[in-house]
Amino acid sequence: MRWDAGAGSLSNWLGGPPKDASPNDDSQRGGYVYYETSFLPTPHTTKKGQHAYIESSTMGSTGPEGKCVGFSFSMSGLSATGLRVILKPRNSNADEDDDMERVLWSNKDPTGGQWRQADVLYTYNKEHQVVFEGIAKSTSDPLRRYRGHVAVDNVALKPGTDCRGHCTFEGGFCAWTNDEDDDFDWSLGRGSTNPSTGPAMDCTSYFHGGMEGGYGYIDSSYPRRPGDVARLSSPEMDATGVDTPLCLSFWTHMYGNGIGTLTILLMDVREGNERDIWTLSGEQGNAWYQAEVPVSSPNPFKIVIVGKVGKNIMGDIAVDDLAFRVGSCPTAPQIAAPMPGDCTFEVDECGWANVPSRERMDDIDWERVSGVTGAEGRPQLQTFDHTLSTDKGFYMTLARSSNVQRPASRAWFTSREFPGSANPHCVSFWFVLNEPFIGNSGPSLGALSVYTKVIEPDGNVIRKPVWKLYNHQGPEWHYAQALIQEEKVFTIFFEGIWGSSLANGLIGFDDITLFDGGCSTVPASATVHAGDCRFERDICSWINSTASNTFWKLATVASRPANLPDKTYNAPEGYIYFDLFNSGSSVVRLTSPHMAATEDRQLCFAFWFTAFGSGESAELHVVRVDNTTDDENRKLWSLEARNMDTSNPTWRPAQVAIDAGTDFRIVLEGRATNGGFAIDDISFTTGACSTRPDKATPKEAEEEDG
Repeated sequence: MRWDAGAGSLSNWLGGPPKDASPNDDSQRGGYVYYETSFLPTPHTTKKGQHAYIESSTMGSTGPEGKCVGFSFSMSGLSATGLRVILKPRNSNADEDDDMERVLWSNKDPTGGQWRQADVLYTYNKEHQVVFEGIAKSTSDPLRRYRGHVAVDNVALKPGTDCRGHCTFEGGFCAWTNDEDDDFDWSLGRGSTNPSTGPAMDCTSYFHGGMEGGYGYIDSSYPRRPGDVARLSSPEMDATGVDTPLCLSFWTHMYGNGIGTLTILLMDVREGNERDIWTLSGEQGNAWYQAEVPVSSPNPFKIVIVGKVGKNIMGDIAVDDLAFRVGSCPTAPQIAAPMPGDCTFEVDECGWANVPSRERMDDIDWERVSGVTGAEGRPQLQTFDHTLSTDKGFYMTLARSSNVQRPASRAWFTSREFPGSANPHCVSFWFVLNEPFIGNSGPSLGALSVYTKVIEPDGNVIRKPVWKLYNHQGPEWHYAQALIQEEKVFTIFFEGIWGSSLANGLIGFDDITLFDGGCSTVPASATVHAGDCRFERDICSWINSTASNTFWKLATVASRPANLPDKTYNAPEGYIYFDLFNSGSSVVRLTSPHMAATEDRQLCFAFWFTAFGSGESAELHVVRVDNTTDDENRKLWSLEARNMDTSNPTWRPAQVAIDAGTDFRIVLEGRATNGGFAIDDISFTTGACSTRPDKATPKEAEEEDG
């Protein structure tokens, strides 16, 4: 296994990402190093030999200020598993002294086709090397044969102070400063002088041995009094991007029966306000524990570490190894989160729960399972969770039940209540939608959705979809995020729906994180538009606008045309239709909610349809209505049942471009004297599209285009 030099212009031939990490237009010609993870080692290669390593030259002591390793990295493909940065003592033997090596940084998640920047601060007082380790899936994993890469670019060895915000406390407080308007200062320490409180050594020595190392702590001994506060502020940090929050990780030691409170504040430099993003009180044991907290700010900010003295002098609180990385992370430990929503599911469900029976609109449950076995000892398709990436980790999965499960069986998993806010929030999580065996009819696994729920003062319940994805998305964990905008008290719930797949598919999620600030929908295909509807339980926000009592109907088990199953899940219900046989009316109209104009000025309106009945008079039209004038501009799409096989209805795809330059509504108009049309899976997507089927283009539209 080896790293090779590569370039974007050679990537489709030899492998690696299609461009290097340079931001300029010539990035295809720039170079990088990469490890092609589908390459197989020779037989009998050791486990360590199945990874690829690229080493720096030998370097001497870093000094107490440390060194900052900056680099860009990219990871993609089914065979790629991770990238690690390792400190390798020069006098160690890689095959005999693995315990002497130290992992400085690691990443196990794909970068979505993008390059990401990372900084790693470390200190070491002897000769050593820095090693990049590319990790591929095991040779026994069927996914190992698929192409993939781990790539590194723009490696720079810089002074420790260039890792802004990072600190090991070996040579001082880095660029962190003690505030002047508090009660006392944070101090530097190498080991407590009181065995009843504080750590015996710093975090690095605790886990890796050695004599070098220090930490920051508050000294609770005389003359401190209960309630005294010490504040340590970071250097000013740049505002985070809309979709690039940071994760602050650090190690903390809170031992002694007089422990007070440790709080992490985010201070908006421009606005001057502060808010709690992490807080923990009381004794936590005589050990170092890792903590994490998501950080998001639209303005430049500082992080403030606040130590508060507890009830007596046995209350030293220590912190060590502060580091930032790009990406969200669930608050750890979960009890330190300001809102009870973050969860890794390693301990429990963190206050999330299946909907109580008295409120149920579902018929199955979500289950917390490990990678080895699920509930009642059933084997799991997904062997690793996302948090730990081991078979001992836990995640949530949609249950299967032999008693009540059928296509469109659903389960709800709801949070506790969150306070409303005029400011936006973002919920992120990792998901898997895996259907390993797909039949001739196509993917039919089901769906995963995220909703917000608000209960109005009059008792009216408003459920709003904010993220929704259907069917097979691959065997790996994928990152997701959705925007939350609720000014009233709300809850969040995950909805899982099984399709008609008979295979042992999997719908699951893990590592929920909530953080302040706006964000875009990830992946983009999970975006929910105002008019989207799969008709799973109702007609969403569409309205029957026919003047008479004849209207579009929801298909049910007892009432549906020609025993037609729905398109989404092949279930016996879950679509709309009109049947005007002897109805006394020949026209039905279904109107969409108000659709806002878009920057692109065009949307693609897509749906599935079929005709049924014995007559040939049925017609289906798509009409655009301008919201400003209420004028029906013209028919955009029109089709007659004539020359269609209505005796054996089959779902067919349709689409048409919509002018979104002004606010509008869409009307689905049906006409017939005998028979009708059924519709399912309505969606709006950004951008133009051609009309399908071709014969659905109205004559007046053809004349205008001509």
